[in-house]
Amino acid sequence: MAKKTIQANEIRELVLDAIGEIFCTAHPETRQLLENALAREKDEIARDMLETILGNHEIAQRESLPLCQDTGLLVVFAELGNGVLIEGGSLRDIIGSAAAEAWDKYYLRDSIAWDPLRRGTNQKGTTLPLILHLEQIPGDELILHFALKGGGSENCSFLKMMLPGAGMRGVEEFVIQSVVESGGRPCPPVMVGVGIGGNFEECAILAKKALMLPSEQKDEELREMEERILDEINKRGKGVMGFAGSTTALKVCILAKPCHIASLPVAVNIDCHAHRVTSRRINVSRETSDDSGATR
Repeated sequence: MAKKTIQANEIRELVLDAIGEIFCTAHPETRQLLENALAREKDEIARDMLETILGNHEIAQRESLPLCQDTGLLVVFAELGNGVLIEGGSLRDIIGSAAAEAWDKYYLRDSIAWDPLRRGTNQKGTTLPLILHLEQIPGDELILHFALKGGGSENCSFLKMMLPGAGMRGVEEFVIQSVVESGGRPCPPVMVGVGIGGNFEECAILAKKALMLPSEQKDEELREMEERILDEINKRGKGVMGFAGSTTALKVCILAKPCHIASLPVAVNIDCHAHRVTSRRINVSRETSDDSGATR
């Protein structure tokens, strides 16, 4: 059976469009959650900061200005149909080249230290290398999920290889403490991605994926767990920007996978109130579209 082809330039245009959206526009759900937080917030300092955050969102979108001076590191989850052939280069090279073009086009900050230990030398001043996770799926389409991930929130990431005896309550307490002890460093109110299961590396990827692809939780027990964690974070946390109020987190999203009987891996990945994520799809008819229908 002949494979459908996607040309490199189609992917390039899609990447430019996606980055052009999220560098200045928060995810619609995030804005709604911030507005909900403002509506119920009673602390005047917290209300003032939430109004400032929402005002910044409006100005950034209207003027096409970065939501934050940290324009982030590009993270992409790619789902490539097994009936698709990409022409014009590897997916990584195509996305990377388009991302570099986007950084120049939108005047985004160069934030990559090419040598993580010797930072004063050999700095190339570019957004590359991007972080790309590639998964093959059935069908004839390419789905790309994008995030611009800032350093402050990414630094507040945690992974623990727990023992099975910790159970659900132990997992919940680890997640709660991870967020609460981060204080104002990740610029709360935050979005919280949680990965449970897999092994060391898959657990961390699950947490990132939960953060980038938020959707309606289909597992009732996990949904209740998300609600309990969110409630406790907001009871114990330090509020907006770590200063005041009742909203430290906006949402908790959990993804879980099977794991070894001797292990219980848990990872926490946090994103700031900008939460710059979006998705794009090229389908069999080679039409491009926004896509937010990811499921967990």
